[in-house]
Amino acid sequence: MITSEKTYSVSYKGMKEDEEGKSYSNLPFDVPVKINGFTLNVLRKGDLKAYISKPFLVTFQDSYQLAKVYSAKLKVSWAEPGASVVTLQVSGSVPKKEIDFLNRFIERYQIYDVEKKNKASKMAMKFLDNQLLITGDSLKRYEDRVELFKKKNITTNLDQETTRLYQKLLGLEDQKFQYKLLDNYFTYITDLLKANQYDGIFTPSSVGISDNIVSQLIGNLIEQQAQVNLYKSNSTKGVERTEENPALQSKLQVIALIKKDILKTIENSKLTKEINVRFINEQIKIVEDQLHKLPRTERELISIQRNYSLKESLYVFLLQKRTEAGLSEASTTSDIVVVNPPMAGSPISPKVWLNYVVGGLVGFLLPMLLFIGAELLNTRIQSRDDIESYSSVPIIAGIGHNPQNNPLVIVEKPKSAMAESFRALRSNLSYFTDNKDKQIFMVTSSIPGEGKTFTTLNLASAFALAGKKTVIVGADLRKPKLYSELNLNNDRGLSQYLSSLTSLESIIQTTAIDNLFFISGGAVPPNPSELLLKPAMTDLLNYLRTQFDFIILDTPPLGLVTDAFVLAPLVNHTLFVVRQDYTPRDVLQSLEEYYQSGKMSNISILFNDLRKSGLGYGYGNYGYNYGYGYSYSYGRKKKLDDQSYYTD
Repeated sequence: MITSEKTYSVSYKGMKEDEEGKSYSNLPFDVPVKINGFTLNVLRKGDLKAYISKPFLVTFQDSYQLAKVYSAKLKVSWAEPGASVVTLQVSGSVPKKEIDFLNRFIERYQIYDVEKKNKASKMAMKFLDNQLLITGDSLKRYEDRVELFKKKNITTNLDQETTRLYQKLLGLEDQKFQYKLLDNYFTYITDLLKANQYDGIFTPSSVGISDNIVSQLIGNLIEQQAQVNLYKSNSTKGVERTEENPALQSKLQVIALIKKDILKTIENSKLTKEINVRFINEQIKIVEDQLHKLPRTERELISIQRNYSLKESLYVFLLQKRTEAGLSEASTTSDIVVVNPPMAGSPISPKVWLNYVVGGLVGFLLPMLLFIGAELLNTRIQSRDDIESYSSVPIIAGIGHNPQNNPLVIVEKPKSAMAESFRALRSNLSYFTDNKDKQIFMVTSSIPGEGKTFTTLNLASAFALAGKKTVIVGADLRKPKLYSELNLNNDRGLSQYLSSLTSLESIIQTTAIDNLFFISGGAVPPNPSELLLKPAMTDLLNYLRTQFDFIILDTPPLGLVTDAFVLAPLVNHTLFVVRQDYTPRDVLQSLEEYYQSGKMSNISILFNDLRKSGLGYGYGNYGYNYGYGYSYSYGRKKKLDDQSYYTD
C-alpha cells in the first residue's frame, strides 16, 4: 500500500500454509529492500497522490510453476515450409514482460548452442593434454640421453645410405604412433561408453585421427545425447518432460543402438590395427637388421636420435592439434540469429467478430447435429443401402407411397405410377420363376403394418388383369381380413376346409375383377399352425395348380408366428415385404439367417412405401423413380362379423 508520496508499506503471506506473514512499513521508493529472501525495489513514476492508501496485490510464482506456464504459452512454428527460420510467439497481458522473456529465451538458447558445440572441443583438449603430458615426459628423457651421448662420444655425420635407413625407420615409427594414438582413443571411448558417460565423447577427427565410420557414428551419438540432455534439462526446470516421456525413451533406445554399433566397429578396427602394427613391426625389424651392421657408436646414436626425433614430431603433432582445438573453442559462435527482434502485436483477445461467428455456427450446427443424431438413433430401414448392408436376399422391386385410402390401386387407377410398379413386380416375378405358369407365391413380412395384404391384393389383381386366372388364398387364419377389402364374406373359408367342415368348391369365391378368385381364411381356429400342417393343405394347393395360373398366399408375419415357415416348402417363391421407415433393421439379420440356412431359399424383398428421394431405385423397364409409398397398417381396425369356428 502507498502510504505517502515517498513511502509504501508491504504485507506478505508465507509461501506455505503454516508459514506466518510479516508486515513492513515506511519503505522508501527506489531503494532495494530484502524481504523473506526476495529483493524488492519499487520505482516511483509520476504523481502518486491518487494512489495513496489504495492496496495493490502482487503474486509471486515459484520457478517451477512459472516454467510450466511459459512452456504452455510458448509456440514455435516454421516461418515457411522447408525454411530454416522459426517463429516464436508468446501471449500475455503485459507485452513488455513477454518481450523480455523472448529476448532472454533467445539469449539463453544462443549460449546453449555455443556450449553444445564447445563440449566436444573441451573433451578433445583434455584428451590431447593427457597425451602431451605423457609424450612430453618421454621427449625430455630422450633429449637428456642425446646430450649425454654427445658428451661421451665424438659424433660424425651419417652416410647417405644410413641416413635413408634412418628416415625410413622414423616414418615407420610415425605410422606406429598413429595406430598407438588410435588405440588410446579407442580405449578412452570404450571406457566412456561402458560407463554410459556420453557427455565426454568427441569425434576422432578432433584429435587428428581419421576414421570415417567411427566419426559418423560418434557424431550421431553426440547429437542424440544433446537432445536427451535438453529433455532432462527441461525436466529440472519445470517443463513436463520426465523419464517416462515416450519421446525421451525413444532417444535413449536410439543411443543404445548407436553405442552397440560403435563398440562393434571399434572391436573390428582394433583387429585391423593389430594386423597393420604387426606389419610395421616386421618392416622396422628389417631396417634394424640392416642398421645392426653399422659400428656400435653409430647404432647407438641412430637409436637415441630415432626415439628423440619420433617423440619430438609426435609432441609437435599433438601440440598443433591442441592449439587447433583451442582456437576452435575460442572462435565458436552460435548459429542462432535473430532476424526480427521481439515486438508486440495487435490484441488477440477478446475477438468480437469470432464470438459472432461462433454464435452463428452454434445456432446453425446445433439443430443440424440434433437432426443427424436423431437419424443415427433411428433403427428403422431407410434406404436400399440399408437392406443390402444387412442382407444378401435380392430386392425384387420397390413400391411407392399410396396417398389414397384405396387398397386396389391397380384397378382404380391403372395408369398411375403405383399401378406401373405392380406391373413391374409382376414382370420381375415371372423372371424369377422362368415365366412359368402354375406358380404359387407367398406374401409375408416381419411385423404387422408393412403392407403385406396391400401387396397381395394388387399383385393378384395385376396377374388377373393380364388374363391370368389367379386365386388369393387367405392363409392368415389368425386375423382374416382380405375378404372385407374385396367386399366378400368370411362364412366359409380355409380353416373350415382344413378341418373337414366344408368342401373345396364351397370356399372358392369369385370377385368383381375378371380372372381373380378368392379363398377366405374362415373362422379363427384355436390351432392355426397345426391346420396348415395337415395333408389337406398340400392337397388344396395341388388342386389349385390344376385350376389356376397363379396362386398367391397371404400369410401372417413370420416375425410373430411360424405359419409362413410351415407353408414355405409348398410355394415356388416368397415375397418378403419391407416398409421404409417402419421395418426394424434387425429384422433383416434374422431374414439373412433364414436365407443362408435354407429355411426360406426362394425369397426376395419387396421394398414398400417409398417416400424419400435419393433412394436410387427404379421399377422394371419403365424407369420410374417413385417418391411415393403406401401407408398400410396390418390388422386395420374394422369390425368383423362374429363367427364360430364350427359354423357352416
